[in-house]
Amino acid sequence: FEAMRLKTDAFSAKNGRPVVYMFPMGNLAMRKARAQFACNFFACAGYKIIDNLGFDTVEAGVEAAVKAGAEIVVLCSSDDEYAEFAPAAYKALAGRAEFVVAGAPACADDLKAQGIDQFVNVKSNVLETLKAFNAKLGIA
Repeated sequence: FEAMRLKTDAFSAKNGRPVVYMFPMGNLAMRKARAQFACNFFACAGYKIIDNLGFDTVEAGVEAAVKAGAEIVVLCSSDDEYAEFAPAAYKALAGRAEFVVAGAPACADDLKAQGIDQFVNVKSNVLETLKAFNAKLGIA
């Protein structure tokens, strides 16, 4: 973890710290719990974390994330709501940032079929997942 974080710090000194944007939406209890989990998960890599109280629409959340310069956007909601929110957010984001779903929803296979293939949850290997994000962000 320390070696990975040092690489992030060295990258950040030259390029700015990568921004991970929490996109909480829907069920209040679930979005808060998943946003807290995702904040801690991504903070291990030394990224700048931007947490939010929540958004009323997918469009508002995506617009705010893009405006904040997010390299990674993490949708935080309930399993039941991901089937609706995740495809809409992924489409609205249109590749302008890495898109991640916080959790392991039952609809994950359906989401994967739509191109949504990044999930973080308690079964994720934190170190390997963060190393993969570092690689995607160009952090050697």
